[in-house]
Amino acid sequence: MDIGLREWLIVIGIIVIAGILFDGWRRMRGSKGKLKFKLDSNITSNLPDEDESNELLGPPRVVSRNNEPSLDETDLPPMSARETGKRRTAEPRQGDLHFSSDDAPVPTLLDPVADDENKLSEPNEDLPPVEEVLVINVISRDSHGFRGPALLQNILESGLRFGEMDIFHRHESMAGNGEVLFSMANAVKPGTFDLDDIDHFTTPAVSFFLGLPGPRHPKQAFDVMVAAARKLSQELNGELKDDQRSVLTAQTIEHYRQRIVDYERRQMTAKR
Repeated sequence: MDIGLREWLIVIGIIVIAGILFDGWRRMRGSKGKLKFKLDSNITSNLPDEDESNELLGPPRVVSRNNEPSLDETDLPPMSARETGKRRTAEPRQGDLHFSSDDAPVPTLLDPVADDENKLSEPNEDLPPVEEVLVINVISRDSHGFRGPALLQNILESGLRFGEMDIFHRHESMAGNGEVLFSMANAVKPGTFDLDDIDHFTTPAVSFFLGLPGPRHPKQAFDVMVAAARKLSQELNGELKDDQRSVLTAQTIEHYRQRIVDYERRQMTAKR
Protein backbone atom coordinates (compact mmCIF):
# COMPACT_ATOMS: atom_id res chain seq x y z
CA MET A 1 0.00 0.00 0.00
CA ASP A 2 1.48 3.26 -1.08
CA ILE A 3 1.62 5.97 1.63
CA GLY A 4 0.85 9.38 0.35
CA LEU A 5 2.05 12.75 1.49
CA ARG A 6 -1.01 13.27 3.60
CA GLU A 7 -0.45 10.11 5.60
CA TRP A 8 3.21 11.04 6.24
CA LEU A 9 2.21 14.44 7.56
CA ILE A 10 -0.25 12.84 9.96
CA VAL A 11 2.38 10.38 11.28
CA ILE A 12 4.96 13.15 11.71
CA GLY A 13 2.37 15.31 13.58
CA ILE A 14 1.57 12.48 15.96
CA ILE A 15 5.27 11.92 16.67
CA VAL A 16 5.83 15.67 17.33
CA ILE A 17 2.84 15.86 19.66
CA ALA A 18 3.99 12.77 21.54
CA GLY A 19 7.46 14.29 21.93
CA ILE A 20 6.01 17.55 23.26
CA LEU A 21 3.84 15.71 25.76
CA PHE A 22 6.78 13.56 26.91
CA ASP A 23 9.01 16.59 27.37
CA GLY A 24 6.32 18.40 29.34
CA TRP A 25 5.76 15.40 31.60
CA ARG A 26 9.51 15.16 32.27
CA ARG A 27 9.79 18.86 33.14
CA MET A 28 6.79 18.70 35.46
CA ARG A 29 8.19 15.75 37.33
CA GLY A 30 11.51 17.47 37.82
CA SER A 31 9.88 20.68 39.11
CA LYS A 32 7.87 18.75 41.70
CA GLY A 33 11.01 17.31 43.17
CA LYS A 34 12.66 20.72 43.39
CA LEU A 35 9.55 22.24 44.98
CA LYS A 36 9.39 19.46 47.56
CA PHE A 37 13.04 19.95 48.35
CA LYS A 38 12.57 23.69 48.87
CA LEU A 39 9.59 23.13 51.14
CA ASP A 40 11.47 20.55 53.20
CA SER A 41 14.41 22.93 53.54
CA ASN A 42 12.19 25.80 54.78
CA ILE A 43 10.40 23.62 57.32
CA THR A 44 13.58 22.10 58.73
CA SER A 45 15.29 25.47 58.93
CA ASN A 46 12.49 26.79 61.22
CA LEU A 47 12.47 23.80 63.52
CA PRO A 48 14.31 24.19 66.85
CA ASP A 49 17.59 22.49 67.47
CA GLU A 50 17.74 19.29 69.43
CA ASP A 51 18.52 21.01 72.72
CA GLU A 52 15.67 23.47 72.23
CA SER A 53 13.19 20.74 71.45
CA ASN A 54 13.99 19.09 74.76
CA GLU A 55 13.03 22.32 76.54
CA LEU A 56 9.74 22.60 74.68
CA LEU A 57 8.80 19.05 75.51
CA GLY A 58 9.84 19.31 79.12
CA PRO A 59 7.75 20.45 82.13
CA PRO A 60 6.22 23.93 82.12
CA ARG A 61 8.46 26.71 83.33
CA VAL A 62 7.52 28.99 86.25
CA VAL A 63 7.74 32.56 85.06
CA SER A 64 9.09 34.99 87.61
CA ARG A 65 6.77 37.94 88.38
CA ASN A 66 9.11 40.00 90.51
CA ASN A 67 8.47 43.03 88.35
CA GLU A 68 4.72 42.98 88.89
CA PRO A 69 3.25 45.45 91.41
CA SER A 70 2.12 43.95 94.69
CA LEU A 71 -0.31 45.17 97.32
CA ASP A 72 1.50 45.71 100.56
CA GLU A 73 -0.09 46.61 103.88
CA THR A 74 2.16 49.67 104.02
CA ASP A 75 0.49 50.98 100.85
CA LEU A 76 -2.92 51.02 102.56
CA PRO A 77 -4.11 54.07 104.48
CA PRO A 78 -3.98 53.86 108.26
CA MET A 79 -6.90 52.23 110.01
CA SER A 80 -8.26 55.54 111.21
CA ALA A 81 -8.44 56.84 107.66
CA ARG A 82 -10.14 53.70 106.47
CA GLU A 83 -12.67 53.93 109.27
CA THR A 84 -13.26 57.55 108.34
CA GLY A 85 -13.96 56.45 104.78
CA LYS A 86 -16.57 54.04 106.06
CA ARG A 87 -18.18 56.76 108.10
CA ARG A 88 -18.32 59.03 105.07
CA THR A 89 -20.30 56.46 103.12
CA ALA A 90 -22.93 56.66 105.87
CA GLU A 91 -23.12 60.45 105.87
CA PRO A 92 -26.72 61.67 106.06
CA ARG A 93 -28.10 63.17 102.90
CA GLN A 94 -30.41 66.11 102.50
CA GLY A 95 -33.80 64.64 101.66
CA ASP A 96 -37.08 63.40 102.99
CA LEU A 97 -37.04 61.00 105.92
CA HIS A 98 -39.17 57.92 105.41
CA PHE A 99 -40.22 55.90 108.44
CA SER A 100 -42.43 52.87 108.75
CA SER A 101 -46.20 53.11 108.56
CA ASP A 102 -46.36 52.72 112.33
CA ASP A 103 -44.47 56.00 112.70
CA ALA A 104 -47.10 58.37 111.36
CA PRO A 105 -46.17 62.05 111.82
CA VAL A 106 -47.27 63.47 115.15
CA PRO A 107 -48.22 67.18 115.20
CA THR A 108 -45.91 69.45 117.14
CA LEU A 109 -46.11 73.05 118.17
CA LEU A 110 -44.43 74.04 114.91
CA ASP A 111 -46.54 71.91 112.55
CA PRO A 112 -49.50 73.46 110.68
CA VAL A 113 -52.44 71.19 111.57
CA ALA A 114 -55.83 71.84 109.98
CA ASP A 115 -59.07 71.31 111.88
CA ASP A 116 -62.49 70.61 110.41
CA GLU A 117 -62.68 74.16 109.10
CA ASN A 118 -59.08 74.00 107.69
CA LYS A 119 -57.87 76.37 110.39
CA LEU A 120 -54.68 76.05 112.37
CA SER A 121 -55.12 74.55 115.78
CA GLU A 122 -53.91 76.19 118.93
CA PRO A 123 -50.56 75.06 120.36
CA ASN A 124 -50.69 72.09 122.71
CA GLU A 125 -49.83 73.33 126.17
CA ASP A 126 -49.50 69.81 127.57
CA LEU A 127 -46.18 69.06 125.85
CA PRO A 128 -43.37 68.18 128.31
CA PRO A 129 -40.63 70.74 128.86
CA VAL A 130 -37.40 70.41 126.89
CA GLU A 131 -34.77 68.44 128.82
CA GLU A 132 -31.89 68.44 126.34
CA VAL A 133 -30.87 70.89 123.62
CA LEU A 134 -28.21 69.94 121.07
CA VAL A 135 -26.71 73.05 119.48
CA ILE A 136 -24.40 73.49 116.49
CA ASN A 137 -23.27 77.03 115.79
CA VAL A 138 -21.95 78.07 112.38
CA ILE A 139 -19.71 81.13 112.64
CA SER A 140 -18.89 83.14 109.53
CA ARG A 141 -15.20 83.56 108.73
CA ASP A 142 -16.05 86.62 106.67
CA SER A 143 -15.96 89.86 108.62
CA HIS A 144 -19.18 90.89 106.89
CA GLY A 145 -20.97 87.78 108.12
CA PHE A 146 -23.42 85.59 106.25
CA ARG A 147 -25.34 87.59 103.67
CA GLY A 148 -29.10 87.10 103.59
CA PRO A 149 -29.66 85.92 99.99
CA ALA A 150 -26.85 83.35 100.06
CA LEU A 151 -27.86 82.13 103.51
CA LEU A 152 -31.50 81.77 102.49
CA GLN A 153 -30.65 79.81 99.34
CA ASN A 154 -28.34 77.47 101.23
CA ILE A 155 -30.77 76.54 103.98
CA LEU A 156 -33.67 76.17 101.56
CA GLU A 157 -31.57 73.64 99.66
CA SER A 158 -31.19 71.75 102.94
CA GLY A 159 -34.96 71.62 103.35
CA LEU A 160 -35.41 74.28 106.05
CA ARG A 161 -38.53 76.41 105.78
CA PHE A 162 -39.42 79.72 107.39
CA GLY A 163 -42.12 79.33 110.03
CA GLU A 164 -43.15 79.78 113.64
CA MET A 165 -41.21 82.23 115.85
CA ASP A 166 -39.77 83.80 112.66
CA ILE A 167 -37.01 81.20 112.39
CA PHE A 168 -36.37 78.25 110.07
CA HIS A 169 -37.41 74.66 110.70
CA ARG A 170 -36.51 71.37 109.06
CA HIS A 171 -39.46 69.00 108.75
CA GLU A 172 -39.53 65.34 107.78
CA SER A 173 -40.31 66.34 104.21
CA MET A 174 -38.16 68.70 102.18
CA ALA A 175 -41.41 70.41 101.22
CA GLY A 176 -42.00 71.43 104.84
CA ASN A 177 -44.47 68.73 105.86
CA GLY A 178 -44.35 66.36 108.81
CA GLU A 179 -42.89 66.78 112.26
CA VAL A 180 -40.11 69.25 112.99
CA LEU A 181 -36.70 67.61 113.19
CA PHE A 182 -34.65 70.67 114.19
CA SER A 183 -34.60 74.44 113.79
CA MET A 184 -32.18 77.24 112.93
CA ALA A 185 -32.16 80.66 114.59
CA ASN A 186 -30.15 83.82 114.17
CA ALA A 187 -27.29 83.80 116.68
CA VAL A 188 -27.83 87.52 117.25
CA LYS A 189 -30.67 88.50 119.60
CA PRO A 190 -33.61 88.28 119.31
CA GLY A 191 -32.67 85.32 117.10
CA THR A 192 -35.22 85.94 114.34
CA PHE A 193 -35.02 86.58 110.59
CA ASP A 194 -36.80 89.25 108.58
CA LEU A 195 -37.63 87.86 105.16
CA ASP A 196 -39.00 91.19 104.01
CA ASP A 197 -35.49 92.66 104.34
CA ILE A 198 -33.48 89.53 103.56
CA ASP A 199 -31.57 91.25 100.73
CA HIS A 200 -29.94 93.59 103.25
CA PHE A 201 -29.73 91.05 106.07
CA THR A 202 -26.39 89.89 107.48
CA THR A 203 -25.45 87.90 110.56
CA PRO A 204 -22.12 86.76 112.00
CA ALA A 205 -23.53 83.37 112.99
CA VAL A 206 -26.53 81.06 113.05
CA SER A 207 -27.48 78.31 115.49
CA PHE A 208 -28.95 74.92 114.64
CA PHE A 209 -30.67 73.29 117.58
CA LEU A 210 -32.60 70.10 118.35
CA GLY A 211 -34.65 69.77 121.50
CA LEU A 212 -35.38 66.60 123.48
CA PRO A 213 -38.09 65.54 123.77
CA GLY A 214 -38.68 66.39 120.15
CA PRO A 215 -38.61 64.28 117.00
CA ARG A 216 -39.56 60.63 117.33
CA HIS A 217 -36.26 59.59 115.74
CA PRO A 218 -33.75 61.98 117.31
CA LYS A 219 -30.59 60.20 116.10
CA GLN A 220 -31.67 60.42 112.45
CA ALA A 221 -32.82 64.01 112.94
CA PHE A 222 -29.48 64.91 114.51
CA ASP A 223 -27.58 63.42 111.54
CA VAL A 224 -29.64 65.56 109.16
CA MET A 225 -28.90 68.62 111.29
CA VAL A 226 -25.16 67.91 111.17
CA ALA A 227 -25.35 67.57 107.39
CA ALA A 228 -27.19 70.90 107.03
CA ALA A 229 -24.75 72.74 109.30
CA ARG A 230 -21.78 71.21 107.49
CA LYS A 231 -23.18 72.18 104.10
CA LEU A 232 -23.64 75.78 105.23
CA SER A 233 -20.13 76.01 106.66
CA GLN A 234 -18.52 74.53 103.55
CA GLU A 235 -20.41 76.59 100.99
CA LEU A 236 -20.53 79.93 102.84
CA ASN A 237 -17.08 79.87 104.46
CA GLY A 238 -18.19 79.17 107.98
CA GLU A 239 -16.81 77.31 110.97
CA LEU A 240 -18.64 74.73 113.03
CA LYS A 241 -18.76 75.31 116.79
CA ASP A 242 -20.49 73.49 119.63
CA ASP A 243 -22.78 74.98 122.26
CA GLN A 244 -19.72 76.31 124.13
CA ARG A 245 -18.43 77.99 120.96
CA SER A 246 -15.55 75.49 120.79
CA VAL A 247 -14.57 73.91 117.49
CA LEU A 248 -16.97 71.10 116.64
CA THR A 249 -14.95 67.90 116.36
CA ALA A 250 -15.85 64.32 115.55
CA GLN A 251 -15.60 63.58 119.26
CA THR A 252 -18.11 66.33 120.01
CA ILE A 253 -20.55 64.90 117.48
CA GLU A 254 -20.19 61.45 119.04
CA HIS A 255 -20.75 63.03 122.46
CA TYR A 256 -23.98 64.59 121.16
CA ARG A 257 -25.11 61.20 119.88
CA GLN A 258 -24.33 59.67 123.24
CA ARG A 259 -26.49 62.30 124.91
CA ILE A 260 -29.35 61.19 122.67
CA VAL A 261 -28.77 57.55 123.62
CA ASP A 262 -28.70 58.45 127.30
CA TYR A 263 -31.91 60.44 126.94
CA GLU A 264 -33.69 57.57 125.22
CA ARG A 265 -32.50 55.20 127.92
CA ARG A 266 -33.94 57.46 130.61
CA GLN A 267 -37.20 57.60 128.73
CA MET A 268 -37.38 53.83 128.53
CA THR A 269 -36.61 53.54 132.25
CA ALA A 270 -39.29 56.08 133.13
CA LYS A 271 -41.93 54.14 131.18
CA ARG A 272 -41.22 51.00 133.18
